[in-house]
Amino acid sequence: MKLDELADKLGAELEGPGGIEITGVAGMLEAGEGQITFLEGKNFKQLEQVRASAALVSPDAPRGARLPLLRSKNPRLAFAKALELFYVHPYRPFGISSQASLGRDVVIGSDPSIYPYVVVADDAKIGDRVILYPGVYLGKGSVVGDDSIVYPNVCIRENVQVGKRVIIHAGAVIGADGFGFVTDGGKHHKIPQVGGVMIEDDVEIGANTTVDRATLGNTVIKQGTKIDNLVMIAHNVTIGEHCFLMSQVGIAGSCTLGNYVVLTGQVGLADHITIGDRVVVGAKSGIMRDIEADQVVIGSPALPFKEFFKVQAVIPKLPELRKQILDLEKQIKELKQQISGA
Repeated sequence: MKLDELADKLGAELEGPGGIEITGVAGMLEAGEGQITFLEGKNFKQLEQVRASAALVSPDAPRGARLPLLRSKNPRLAFAKALELFYVHPYRPFGISSQASLGRDVVIGSDPSIYPYVVVADDAKIGDRVILYPGVYLGKGSVVGDDSIVYPNVCIRENVQVGKRVIIHAGAVIGADGFGFVTDGGKHHKIPQVGGVMIEDDVEIGANTTVDRATLGNTVIKQGTKIDNLVMIAHNVTIGEHCFLMSQVGIAGSCTLGNYVVLTGQVGLADHITIGDRVVVGAKSGIMRDIEADQVVIGSPALPFKEFFKVQAVIPKLPELRKQILDLEKQIKELKQQISGA
């Protein structure tokens, strides 16, 4: 499309000629003629080296560039929308493959895409325009809401409720048994996990992530939350709205996360922890206690951000401090001996 048309669709301010034909979107270093790219922050210095036909920038980007600019209050969002315009094709239903296996009393909405080797158990419900890719298993009585996408080899077990516009990436397992045992007489006895999983609208779940069913009740992931690959969510966990969980996060049973919580890579939570709204937890942190809202914490055990770095600054000095303490103890001992001898 023409650059001025793209600017209109993105709600961006055009600076430069609008008649240039734009054929695609590319990264700053890869973009060439006919493509638009995205620049921010320190990358402004490389603006003159960019070979793209145009660039998306923030309102404070330098003026007078040699290539046309689209200025947007949120250039990252504009870039995402541009990618969607050029590369995300309108939905076209595949239909129901004859090689899919459908159980009894399955309800399927309009315009489905159910690919070969999908297995849908009895009493399951599939909404409108749902895509189930090859190898998906949908358990007895489970529900997948309108416009949801379930990628290959996802297992959604029985009694799982998946909302609308949910994306579940390849290899994820939703509704496996929670890890519950009672030890008696030297043996581990399994506690039946008879609850379910409830995933609300607009959630995205990454590849090979696992969400365990509740012992009783439901494990809950609330609307808008985005979960990365290789995340482990245990039984009876409740995750609030619009949270971010990065790769290799592990959440033990019965934890509760508020809204807009961010857990970065490899964060681990002990069981029965409550984390307040808008808490951010730094990478590889271990959370062993409740955290009140609006804090940034890091470390294992986790400490407030500023306190953590004060502690880190002291750690390299510990050998020297230990030596000083031992020297002081020696001096005190000698002084005591002198005083007692006097």
